Amino acid sequence: MPRTLAALGGHSAHFVKTALICSTLLAGAATSVDQAEAQEINWRQFEGSSIVWAYDIHPYADAVAAQLPEFENLTGIKVTPELYPDDAYWNKLTIQLSTKSASWDVVGTGIQPAWDLAPGQLLEPLDRYLNNPKLTSASYDYKDFFPALRDALTWQVNGGQIEAGGGQVWAIPHGFENIQLLYRKDILDKHGIKVPTTPPEMSAACENLKSADPAITPLGVRGIRFWSSIHTAAISIAKSYGVHDFVVKDGKLETGLDSPESVAFHQDYVEMIKKCAAPSFANDNWYQVVDGINSGRTAMAIDSNMFGFWNDVAGKPASGKIAFAPPLRAPNGKNFESNIWIWSLAMNAASQKKGAAWLFIQWATSKQVELKGAVAGKLVNSPRASTWSDKVWLDYATKPEFTNFVDTFKIVQDRAALAFTPRAGFAEAMNAWAVAMQKMVNGADVKATLTDLASEIRSSM
Repeated sequence: MPRTLAALGGHSAHFVKTALICSTLLAGAATSVDQAEAQEINWRQFEGSSIVWAYDIHPYADAVAAQLPEFENLTGIKVTPELYPDDAYWNKLTIQLSTKSASWDVVGTGIQPAWDLAPGQLLEPLDRYLNNPKLTSASYDYKDFFPALRDALTWQVNGGQIEAGGGQVWAIPHGFENIQLLYRKDILDKHGIKVPTTPPEMSAACENLKSADPAITPLGVRGIRFWSSIHTAAISIAKSYGVHDFVVKDGKLETGLDSPESVAFHQDYVEMIKKCAAPSFANDNWYQVVDGINSGRTAMAIDSNMFGFWNDVAGKPASGKIAFAPPLRAPNGKNFESNIWIWSLAMNAASQKKGAAWLFIQWATSKQVELKGAVAGKLVNSPRASTWSDKVWLDYATKPEFTNFVDTFKIVQDRAALAFTPRAGFAEAMNAWAVAMQKMVNGADVKATLTDLASEIRSSM
């Protein structure tokens, strides 16, 4: 999920150090790949152009910004990055594109914001660029991106609404997050606590931890009244119970949040939050979740996996102490499930420099740029399968301080997929779900609250 400027300050020194290492390791390989690709398409066909790339302030953006001189030397295209803190960026993105301003050419987005932008023809469909051999190198290998990511960013717009299952490509994956259980293995080992696999097991583990050390918060999880608190732990676990935010019933889209499966999930989840989470749950965002497990004030967390990686880096207080496991699953479920958030690069439909913009998107999401960003310790969830089989990346990411990061990523990624139903107007319904979750944690009847939530969502459909 999005990050703020203040929260990222600690990554800067690490980036400088690792960037020097990875540039030495990869310089030869990157040069040869650049030369090969330069022979396949004319990378200088838009030489002299200037484009603006806008993005949230984030380590994933740092990974690309550090390599911009290579792109400018390859293409003769000048790129001006405009990087903004979290809230400022998402507000500006909506304003820039909805007013059809041409001042931004390439933008960073997630799946859900793109659902709201595509119906108004504010994003440029990318198929004609991907399929043009004069614009896309034969070695770009679009199918190297994980299938779940490609599928999530492909849809058609029909009557102002999103229809998944085919259609056009609206953005290219740049980095992503899958949801995992992060835990302080030093704390769990000290108190003899097994890693939980279900919400009831988590509730029992939390009670044991509280008895052993009342100063420890057993579980960190987002609880704010915003859809991002549903997007991580809640929807991933809910999916394993058979919960769907929306279903098709009698040919019409219908909410599934008042189903028997949803009632069963929320009863277990709410009980877990009451027994495990901090009293500040209703105000906790990812910042608090990460700070708690990094400092050791929190024993476990369910959130985006790369938070554990960044805090396991050698020299950090939690180095080598944060380990990884799949997210919790339903007690009678066979499998866990993991939602995904995809950081993506998209093209502003109003851009006057679409050719140059496409070359930048292609380059920024290429195998060599993704790999170098990963080895720099920034783009640690590369969306390309090839990165995860590359020896240079694996040698770095399997160092002892990163515990079982790579092994768990591979296990979780086999089941990671978009858990939400693609639709415009996504945020309104999911924000209502977050509010309902707070009400239930504060004591409201689960079934009655879900009935009211479903009625509210139906009235807005």
